[in-house]
Amino acid sequence: MSASIVTDENSPTGKVTPGRAPRWQTIFMWVVPLAFLAIAICMRLYNLGQPFDHDGYDEGVYWQSLRAMAAGHTLYQQVFYSQPPFFLLSTYPIFALFGNTLWSARFGIALVSLLGLPGAFLMGKALSGRSGAIVAMLLLVLDPLYLSMSQKIEAEVSSAAFSFLAVGAAYLWWENPDGPGGVYLAALSGITLSLGILCKLLSVTSIVPVGLLLLARLWQIWHKQAGTNTRSLRPIVITNIACLATFLIVVAPFLGSYSSMLRDVITFHTDAKMALINNQVHNAAIMQSFLQSTLPLTIAAAFGLLAALLRRDWRVLPLVAWALVTLYILWIQVPLFYRHFIALIPPLISLAVIGIGSISSARDFVARFKPPQVLTSLALLLIVVIIGTDLPQYQPYYQTASLYGTDTHARFQAHVANDVRDSIAPDQLVVTDGQFVVSMAGRNTPPDLVDTSIVRIVTGYVTLQQLIHDASQPQVHAVLFFMDRLDLPQLTAFHAWVAQHFHLKYKYGPGKELWVR
Repeated sequence: MSASIVTDENSPTGKVTPGRAPRWQTIFMWVVPLAFLAIAICMRLYNLGQPFDHDGYDEGVYWQSLRAMAAGHTLYQQVFYSQPPFFLLSTYPIFALFGNTLWSARFGIALVSLLGLPGAFLMGKALSGRSGAIVAMLLLVLDPLYLSMSQKIEAEVSSAAFSFLAVGAAYLWWENPDGPGGVYLAALSGITLSLGILCKLLSVTSIVPVGLLLLARLWQIWHKQAGTNTRSLRPIVITNIACLATFLIVVAPFLGSYSSMLRDVITFHTDAKMALINNQVHNAAIMQSFLQSTLPLTIAAAFGLLAALLRRDWRVLPLVAWALVTLYILWIQVPLFYRHFIALIPPLISLAVIGIGSISSARDFVARFKPPQVLTSLALLLIVVIIGTDLPQYQPYYQTASLYGTDTHARFQAHVANDVRDSIAPDQLVVTDGQFVVSMAGRNTPPDLVDTSIVRIVTGYVTLQQLIHDASQPQVHAVLFFMDRLDLPQLTAFHAWVAQHFHLKYKYGPGKELWVR
């Protein structure tokens, strides 16, 4: 039995809408997404607490930042923090609830990443109906980059999840802008749009598709298209109010230190780009690597664009603009890391799904196998190829994580962490460039030194005078040289100063030493 098709004469968009779906389809649309959600949770929990830094440095920085928040320090005042506030604010409750551990921090990220699934569902349903909703969720669940970032203490996946939810809600609102759920979808889009940007500024690109949909609706209202009236402006106003109100609520606690926040979040990155501008020559190679690793998805997205244009489905244009603007922002990003490309996953999935089109039922689909159905068949075939290439990547991914969690370097880190734990009391601080090891030891760094990255050092945001000042404080009882960052030319004299004021307790090898008072 297939769903009947009826025309809603009162619809402001004049769209043909499906009648009431059979009971089995309704059950299917509940059971399958819930099954995908359960699978996604299991995939994130597996090996979540492996005791090694997944990206080599930043996890330790954010872990220390969360520990500094737990110790009562404030972002942008005492704690140096180079991202907008909501990434750590959204992670901190779970981190604190489950004991300030590495697992709890990653668990907080994993939970936020799951918000991308309803975003994919809304987007797929808006673009290609029930089939599109299922396919979009499946593609996001199986995406290797999205999964790997969901198990790391990094800001990228949180921003991508909120952005996908914002754009997906905006697209579903567009399908029935004056419908009973339109106001709620508009509010959801505005709230999550703001939260995505407040996790990481890279998500500012999601303003493009949402803004284009709002402008298109304004154009319809301005030209008094059938079904529009002044009440049609209400969802647009609510979207803007919700976005602005969310922004103000999140930022309000930090207005007293707004100059420091602007310095850490914006000026620091512009200074880093100027200092490392020569590294931009590597962006093409990084971009090529990403496109090669996601080649099936990229091809499916390109085909989705072509199919939508052949169908004259102009909803594809905001998606194309979203992808192109994101690609441009990544192209000019310095320094650019592979993880930043997670921002492209939602628009690529959306473009792939729009290629499916609308499938009213399997029986009708077969009966009307004409050129539009050929496009749908090819789009579905490309989806199968994506699934077939993604699935084999998970076994080696998990195996590699297990190996890294027990290899020689991980055991060495655990050994050094034990030495740090045994050398100083829990309330004593450590100056270090090995934040992950110090966090493993259950100890803290000075809050302004949670990040001693190369970028921060070469831009002058960590100075020799600052290191000496912090190391001179009575709360600091140890200095751990671990990753060669404190030996950079800008900080060369720091080691000699430490040798005069601390005594060497352990020497693990070149550039790896623990000094204590």
